[in-house]
Formats: sequence, C-alpha cells, structure tokens
Amino acid sequence: MASKETLAGCPVQHALQYIGGKWQMGILWQLRKGALRFNTLKDALPNLSEKVLTENLKFFEEKGIVSKQSFLSVPPKVEYRLTADGQDLIPVIEKIIHWGYAHLQEEKVKKDTLFTPSVVMNELQQEYNTVEKAAG
Repeated sequence: MASKETLAGCPVQHALQYIGGKWQMGILWQLRKGALRFNTLKDALPNLSEKVLTENLKFFEEKGIVSKQSFLSVPPKVEYRLTADGQDLIPVIEKIIHWGYAHLQEEKVKKDTLFTPSVVMNELQQEYNTVEKAAG
C-alpha cells in the first residue's frame, strides 16, 4: 500500500479530491451550463443535504474551481459558476459519465445503486445516443 508521502505528488489523487466525493461530480455537472443559485443546485440533486452542498461549494471556491458572486439585493442573491479551471473538469466528468452509462447498460443494476436523478439520466441518454450516432 502506498504511503501518504508517495501519494502527495500523485496527479490521480490530486484530481480525485475534486471529483472523488459522492456529490462533487454532480455539483460540477450542474454548473457546466452557467451560474446557478444555491437552491437550484440543491433541487437538481435530490438527497443532497444543505450542509454537504455548502461544504463542497466552499471547498470548490477555495480551490478556484467555482466562483461565488453575491448581489446586493433583498433578499440576498448568490450565484455559483465554474471558473476556467472548473470548466476544464467538465470533459473529464463527461467521459466518466459516458463510460459509466455505456457499462451501466451491460449490467443488472440494483435499485439502491442508482443515485443519479432521472432527469439527469434522461439527458445523459440523449447525449450518449447523439455521440453514438455521430461515431457510427
């Protein structure tokens, strides 16, 4: 087993800190099309707690993956959007999603392993079918 010192400079371990958490890819995926407010993000990811969403957004903001813009209004308005570094992660996530979707079709999947909202799955199926038609 590798030591912590060995993994300290590992590019895979570095990348996984941004996409390896249960909700991280989902949050980033939702932000790929533009700025979203907190409740919009929360509504897009059922079962995601406010605490976990807040922690992940704060982490992403500290790491320069997501930017937070506050508007002076009543009630207060805050939007989150991907930075350039955050946008660089989207093709990586997209490849993972397409690979997972292709292999998901080949397996019997237990109901309790499906965490992706059906709206997202339908969107991915459409994108996957478009890519397959273009390739073949």
